Amino acid sequence: MHFEGVGYGIHKPIWGERDFSKSEALKIHRQHYWNRFHGDLFASQEVAEVFIDHIINAGSGKNKANIKAFEAIIGAEQDGILTVDDVKRANSFYFAEQIVNPYAKYRVLYYKTRSHVSENPGWIIRAKSFMMRNAFGIVALTDISLPDSIERRFRHVRL
Repeated sequence: MHFEGVGYGIHKPIWGERDFSKSEALKIHRQHYWNRFHGDLFASQEVAEVFIDHIINAGSGKNKANIKAFEAIIGAEQDGILTVDDVKRANSFYFAEQIVNPYAKYRVLYYKTRSHVSENPGWIIRAKSFMMRNAFGIVALTDISLPDSIERRFRHVRL
């Protein structure tokens, strides 16, 4: 797990107003995020990380929108519950970037709609850091297609 800044990615209003050691942070991340969202079952570390990192940083979202977006990208039922079958569906993709890059774009669009995005430019920088090269090289966010439901939701957002 890659930590940036101070606090090891622990959101203090949720986990308590105190400093956490790296081992405590890893335990929280493993038990409450990685295990809960079947991190060890993903065939691609990159796919697991782009999804679980967003859940750690942004939560499940209103009506579990962040999970439903992942499900939409992999073509699974959008019920907001990441199941083992959803992970198997994600594992059926031949190239990890077929999931990672659309979800990274989703993350950027999501963060651009947050009221404090201008005060937290690291949100978008981190989301973009997950982008993967494909056979043709680096892909621009504007070249990545998202499912129609996601495109409609963010049609007002400029990249």
